[in-house]
Amino acid sequence: MAQRHRASHGSLFLMELIFSILLFTIIATICISGFVKSHTLSRDAALQSHYITMASNVAEVLRSTDSWNDTAEALSSYYPDAMVVNTDTGEETPLKELSRPGLPTTCYIYYNNDFQPCKAEDAAYCTQLDLAVENQFLTAEIGIRVGGNTAHVYDITIEHFYHATSGE
Repeated sequence: MAQRHRASHGSLFLMELIFSILLFTIIATICISGFVKSHTLSRDAALQSHYITMASNVAEVLRSTDSWNDTAEALSSYYPDAMVVNTDTGEETPLKELSRPGLPTTCYIYYNNDFQPCKAEDAAYCTQLDLAVENQFLTAEIGIRVGGNTAHVYDITIEHFYHATSGE
């Protein structure tokens, strides 16, 4: 009779062990999914911060100028590989060659994986600038794109008045 009691005590211990392992597995799964979610949120927040910085840098360059020619010159000096799209043909030409002041212009600034300005063929990110000047008033729509996507992951619109300087 003592042997029967030992057998039931052994199976009770085995059931308790299985229950403990099951409970530990469920809790570990919940914790791991929480860590994965927090990592994903952290990565997305870091990318969003880079997008905001890229757009803000371009906006500050635009706000630091006093004329359309200054704007084109400042953009081409900070972003030497920036390209302008011809609205008629769709061809991209370097911003340095822009000579039509006052007309709406679409400009692209390309960035590599390290968020440094680069040539179009090395680009992982792109800042699209839609610029329009009317009566010394610059309107710029700045959009950040990832890869070859056409959708923007971040947008900002700025307006800047070209005030007359004492030399004009």
